[in-house]
Amino acid sequence: MSIFFDSLIIITTLDLFNKELMVSIRKIIQTIFFIYTIFAGIWFYVYINELKNENYSILKPSSVEGFLPISALLGLKRFLLTGTYDPVHPAGLTILIAAIVMSIFVKKSFCSHICPVGFLSELISNAGFRFTINRWISGFLGSVKYILLLFFLYVIFYQMSLQQIIFFQNSPYNKIADAKMLYFFLDISTTGFIVIISLILLTYLFKNFWCRFLCPYGALLGILSWLSPFKIKREKANCIDCQKCREACPSDIKVYNKENIFAVNCIGCRECAQNETAVKQHCLRMINKDRYFEKNENLLSIAATLIFLLIFIAAYFTGHWNSPVSNEEYARFLDSIRSLSHP
Repeated sequence: MSIFFDSLIIITTLDLFNKELMVSIRKIIQTIFFIYTIFAGIWFYVYINELKNENYSILKPSSVEGFLPISALLGLKRFLLTGTYDPVHPAGLTILIAAIVMSIFVKKSFCSHICPVGFLSELISNAGFRFTINRWISGFLGSVKYILLLFFLYVIFYQMSLQQIIFFQNSPYNKIADAKMLYFFLDISTTGFIVIISLILLTYLFKNFWCRFLCPYGALLGILSWLSPFKIKREKANCIDCQKCREACPSDIKVYNKENIFAVNCIGCRECAQNETAVKQHCLRMINKDRYFEKNENLLSIAATLIFLLIFIAAYFTGHWNSPVSNEEYARFLDSIRSLSHP
């Protein structure tokens, strides 16, 4: 990995990016992936309608499988036990693996660079009131996502046998689970609508409410990010205790009273280190072991994106991206989608 990051340093010192672009590069990456997500959603909607009209030549946008995290976890267990890649939703497993690898090497950067929900959460939070939650309440709420994570890990990795996983993966329900997810939003129930509106309102009032307190996959990636060699370091001698770093932090971490930021909620966005006061005072830096990245902190954004894209490219060209489920088979299950229940 040292060769990888050394190469990135060389690239970023060739004036290919000016300072203004480098400061906003995370936002640019986030926006690009979010726009693609919207495009993929529209493409998937068109795909479903074309299948209903018996046009089986259209290509399915495999990236929508990223919204099937439970299926991806099942695929991960089967892959670890047998070496067999998910035969139904390979793109979903690929995205999960990419998120895990990114967290291990470049912190929880999937959340801060790729995840469309994280992007929307930041947008809503930036427009909101940013009320502070009492630390005791925050601590209680913060445990919810770990409880959810433990529940999923217990059911999938302990209770479910390999045979049960294979049965589920080959079930009609799983084969069109992405279409059922689409119909959930197209024909959303009153309960579902209230839940989504409530989450939006809570995110408007409190920074990144879903990401900080409820997302089980964020909890998993946060734990794995402890393995990352990167961390934010605060130079106490240069700190003026303005607390601008906490204001800038999407996860509301109390950066100002820590020397090294190891918090599992840290998404590696570097917003704390890039606010105007922090830059002027030189009080916050992204470091990798004993190497300082004061002039190349945006390497993390470039590295995160490259890791994700390299894993995608490897999966695509080795046949581990597009689902082998034929359009004809998919269309047959669509006819009874509303009656299909969880196996």
